[in-house]
Amino acid sequence: MRPMNSDFNASSSNKNSLQELQSFIGEILQSENELSRESFRPLTDGLGLESPKHFTVADDLPIARPIKKLEAEPAKKVEVKPVREPLAPANPSRPSYSGVVIASPVPQIISPTPAVPPPIPSVSLMKRISCVVLDQLFVQTLWAIALVITSNILTGFETGFSAAVFKGFSNPLFFRFAVLEFATLWLGYLAICLGITNMTFGMWVWGIRISYGDKRDENYGLRKIMRIFWSFVFFAPILPSVLLLFRKNQRNLLDALSGSNIYSV
Repeated sequence: MRPMNSDFNASSSNKNSLQELQSFIGEILQSENELSRESFRPLTDGLGLESPKHFTVADDLPIARPIKKLEAEPAKKVEVKPVREPLAPANPSRPSYSGVVIASPVPQIISPTPAVPPPIPSVSLMKRISCVVLDQLFVQTLWAIALVITSNILTGFETGFSAAVFKGFSNPLFFRFAVLEFATLWLGYLAICLGITNMTFGMWVWGIRISYGDKRDENYGLRKIMRIFWSFVFFAPILPSVLLLFRKNQRNLLDALSGSNIYSV
């Protein structure tokens, strides 16, 4: 019977040691649980500044559950339609423009540009000389008629239309009348032609006009006066007209002094 008692005692001692081990492990786990709770305690605990929200750590941790594997859906089959190539044109020499896309025109904004007047048609030198010759013949004819009338008035119509009219230049009175009539005819002719019609008789024959610029310009009238004055200076004595043969940029000395231009129509 002794061996049986020894075995019973040994088993009881093993049970006691197991209980002690379990209690020891339980105390360790409990102390760790308390330490984990203390780690989540706020710094203001015990100072009267506790947060209205108290956080507690769950005793039991969530158990990880296995995630179900998602089965991939089978890929759908995509039908690929064959691309038809464009048919070649019947006539290979002529290209086909069926696939050409014509772009719509883009509207262009054109900035307004100031209107530039067209260039004035220039007058040749021969036309200028022809105009001067016709004007001289016209005025000289009027002066000759005036001399005949004056001579007949002074002589009592004895001279008539004979060459005796020119003998009257020896008479100082006739000479003064002749000079006065010459200047009056030239100034009147130039004032009417250049001031009103903007052309002389010779210019009218050859289709030439005079331009004084814009009528709204304050110097428009002054240019007309200067054209009449300098025309009298160059044309009446005849000899100064030779200076008008020299030109620069299609303008002679008379055009430059009067600030005007002549052009063809």
